[in-house]
Amino acid sequence: MCGIYGVISFNGTKIEESWLLGMGLLLKHRGPDSTNIKLYKKDGLSCFLGSNRLKIIDLSDSANMPVENEDNSVAVVFNGEIYNYRSLKEQLQRKAHIFKTKTDSEIIPHAFEEYDSKCFSLFDGMFSIAIWDGKTGRLVLARDRTGKKPLFYYYDGKMFAFASEIKALLSLPFVSKRINEKKIPEYLTYGYINGPETFYDGIYEIPPASSLIVEDDQINQVEKYWELEFIEKDAALLYSFEEAKKAVRGSVINAISKRLVSDVPLGVFLSGGIDSAIITGVISSLLGKKVNTFTVGFEDNQSFDERKSAAFLAGHYKTQHTEMSACVKDISLLEKISESYDMPCGDPSALPAYIVCKMAKQNVTVALNGDGGDEAFAGYDRFKAALLADKIPDIFFPAGRVLASLIPRSDDYSGMRRRLERFFGAAKNKDVMSRHHEWITVFNEELIKKIYKKTGYGRVTRSEDVYLKCLTELPLLHKLLYLNMKTYLAQNLNVKMDRMSMANSMETRSPFLDTEVIEIAALLPPDFKINKGITKHVLRESFKDILPEKTLSAKKHGFGIPLSSWFKGELGKYFSNKLLDVKPSCLPYIDIEIIQKLFNEHLKGKKDRSKELWLLLQFELWLECNKF
Repeated sequence: MCGIYGVISFNGTKIEESWLLGMGLLLKHRGPDSTNIKLYKKDGLSCFLGSNRLKIIDLSDSANMPVENEDNSVAVVFNGEIYNYRSLKEQLQRKAHIFKTKTDSEIIPHAFEEYDSKCFSLFDGMFSIAIWDGKTGRLVLARDRTGKKPLFYYYDGKMFAFASEIKALLSLPFVSKRINEKKIPEYLTYGYINGPETFYDGIYEIPPASSLIVEDDQINQVEKYWELEFIEKDAALLYSFEEAKKAVRGSVINAISKRLVSDVPLGVFLSGGIDSAIITGVISSLLGKKVNTFTVGFEDNQSFDERKSAAFLAGHYKTQHTEMSACVKDISLLEKISESYDMPCGDPSALPAYIVCKMAKQNVTVALNGDGGDEAFAGYDRFKAALLADKIPDIFFPAGRVLASLIPRSDDYSGMRRRLERFFGAAKNKDVMSRHHEWITVFNEELIKKIYKKTGYGRVTRSEDVYLKCLTELPLLHKLLYLNMKTYLAQNLNVKMDRMSMANSMETRSPFLDTEVIEIAALLPPDFKINKGITKHVLRESFKDILPEKTLSAKKHGFGIPLSSWFKGELGKYFSNKLLDVKPSCLPYIDIEIIQKLFNEHLKGKKDRSKELWLLLQFELWLECNKF
């Protein structure tokens, strides 16, 4: 795992080595074990490649980057892991390629030399890659299929620069720091923004499963090398349910096994859910390996605390278990988290993610987590809600809204009134995708018009309109899963876990985002995933022999924090101090009177506004951190 960065000059402008050293210093947390930069030239072109390395496989200095092929004509800096590097190495050795190290990164220059940009489809892993082709003077960038590893770039026609994190790009003297104001309403809508544009004018991300070539002073069109294909409506079944169970089980076990390859200590983030339980159970019960597990819970709200469930699983699988409690006092970490993000942190679970990574780093450098299980096998309640709402006659929705209003408000995790209000409120929209859009948004369009001061930004482009316009033949559930993969997973969950783990100089691996796992899951019919209201049905059935019944039958418990109650206490005071008691940095963009109104509604229990308040707080912290 590493932080990578580089600069190309097209017009003869000298690239100062100090620029690269500055970029590397800002990415030191991603790779504290070594820092290396190297200059490459070709016909007047100058290209610096840099890498900060976190040593995971082959701990020797000979494995430091940039790594090169035999004649040094291909050079690579790389962030991530290539899990099938051993088989690829054997394949390339048969083609007379000579290797000098045992690291997975050395596979890349040889594979590129042999297959050019087609090599990316051969890599099984998580990665962001930059390749300098010295024979042609090309720079080739690529990211993994689901966007686990980040890669950003800047281009102005004269200079091109790339980096694992935006802060490194902003350190360059030719990169201006300007807010991309049209992305602010999108952030308020979803709590994250969709690429390739970022919060900064002129800075873009390489999309997942894509490559980009910089050649002859130009950026060639981004090319996709992979797409997830779901089974369509009325398509013939490729698997019986029993065959599906075997395929899912085999692929998941294989995904876990290959993610255990490491030359440094390794553990598992364990919650009370089935995804991390399966990972722990496979390692312990099926592979017979000892495992370190780590859990974080909340001492001031039991409904958000998974420590008991995790401790039960740790005892069941006889793991070496470590747990830590979080509380509202940990909001002192929010500014550190904002600094790590490079953008407003819309996901409150970044706080416990940061805490569990910091705790685990004391014992391990690599941790497996359950991210991707809900995305591949339909684990979210909103998927069930979409299927249910599509079947309920419209006449029942007014009664449902009345019923919801009679239930007392609660700050607990279950929050029945909040859930029913959201379900029946959005279900009034007859278009199923409009319903889903309301369920996944924080600020609706009407509220954004009131609170956002800037005009002329236009209507926020709905994610559904971007990603689903060509997928008319997919069943409803598969449309939602595809959309979730492209947006919530790639732009929120993966960003959160990358930044929070890397802020603590550790690597996280996600077996349920393995290519084989998600491709098999995509080919299974909807009722294999959600069956009689049971989510992740085929996954549960595939591993019920190693999962305790208590875990199998437990309701889903997300990785959240007690925002609602916190905003009525210490977090509320912190919020007021940042946005209401002083002249905040967000004043040019956000109407303070509307902020005060939302805050008052929440304090008086009129409406749960905790998610809206969180987004506003994180926007303010981001502005302060960037000194806008």
